[in-house]
Amino acid sequence: MSGARGFTLTELIVILSIVGILAWVAWPRITAMDEIKLDAAARRLAADLRYAQSLAMSKRTVHGILFEPALGRYTVFAPAPGTPIEDPSDRGRPLVMNYGSRAEFQGVVLVSAAFGATPGVKFDYFGVPRDTAMNDLASTGRVVLSYQGSADTVLVAAQTGEVTLR
Repeated sequence: MSGARGFTLTELIVILSIVGILAWVAWPRITAMDEIKLDAAARRLAADLRYAQSLAMSKRTVHGILFEPALGRYTVFAPAPGTPIEDPSDRGRPLVMNYGSRAEFQGVVLVSAAFGATPGVKFDYFGVPRDTAMNDLASTGRVVLSYQGSADTVLVAAQTGEVTLR
């Protein structure tokens, strides 16, 4: 018996057609992963800003976040930038978000942070945002994150401290 083994041309065309259709259907989901990563990083930053504000009001101690765009990280601190607070999701470790070392945010870039003339924000006992020199903010503070050409901006309202994503 010398039966040839293999696939017929018709079988190969059907298989390639199925693979092509699956790739066509899956492509939008794969490209959406970029937006999901950037959105997750922006939401984490907004949550950390709200957390610092909440702690400032509940503990009656100045809390804040110092942004270091050149290093791609930010630190949540109280009462001074040299004293980071404990990360509530990872007890025993300081709350320092380094976009270069966190797998879930790999590739996200901290483009800029502007709160008055400083790259950080402090919240007083009433939750009012101020720059790191404790001067009132004259305008909305903003932090810009980017990932592969897309950008998200996290805003902190000057008098109220309301945190929003844009």
